[in-house]
Amino acid sequence: MGGVNRIDNISDTALRAFREHYKDDSITKDAIFDYVYGILHAQRYREEFANDLSKMIPRIPYAPDFHAFAEAGALLASLHLNYETCEQYPLKLIFSGNGEPLPEHYRLSQKAMRYTDKNTKETLIVNEHIHLSGIPEEAHRYVVNGRTPLDWFMDRYKITQDKDSGIVNDPNGWFADPRDLITAIERIIYVSVESTRIIEGLPAEVITDEMHQSGFSDK
Repeated sequence: MGGVNRIDNISDTALRAFREHYKDDSITKDAIFDYVYGILHAQRYREEFANDLSKMIPRIPYAPDFHAFAEAGALLASLHLNYETCEQYPLKLIFSGNGEPLPEHYRLSQKAMRYTDKNTKETLIVNEHIHLSGIPEEAHRYVVNGRTPLDWFMDRYKITQDKDSGIVNDPNGWFADPRDLITAIERIIYVSVESTRIIEGLPAEVITDEMHQSGFSDK
C-alpha cells in the first residue's frame, strides 16, 4: 500500500497570484481556501454579485484585509464541517406532562415540527409533549439556499410516506437515543448563531473599485 497523496484544490498559479498581490510569502494554499470561504459568506460580496453568482464561476476579489477573511473562513469551515459534534446552544425544554419526560416523549410524531409563532420563531414545537423555547433571533439570520439550517432540519426530519411504494421514512430511527434529536437541534442553532456572529464581524470593505475590472478566477 502506498502513502496518501494530497491533492490541493488551490493551484500554484493562485498561490503565486495571492502572494504577489499581498506581497506576503507566508500565505499558504490552505489560507487561500479559507479566504475564499470567508469571502463567499461576505454579505456585501453576495449582494454586489448576486446575478453573476447565479450563472457563472465567482470571481474572487483581493480584499484589503486578506488575513481577516482567511481567519473567519477557517472558523466557518470548522464550524460547518463539525456541526454534528459542535457545542449545543442552550434552549429551554418545555414538557407538557408531569415529572421528567421519558425517552418516548422525544420521538417525532406524524405532525411535522413547527414554530408556535411564524413571525418570531422563538419556540419550536417538536411534538405534542416537547417544546423548545429560547431560539435567538440570530439563528434566523444565517441562511443557506433560501432557508436557515433549522428550517432545513425541520423539513428533513419529519415522518413521510412514499405514495407509490408505501415506504415510510421515519427519522426516529436515525437516533440511538430519542433525546439525541434535541441535541441535534441545539447544535444546528449553535452553528447558525456562531455563523451569524462571524459573518457579521467580517470587515466591511470587501470589494475595491478595481474589483469591478479585475479579481482572481483560477480556471
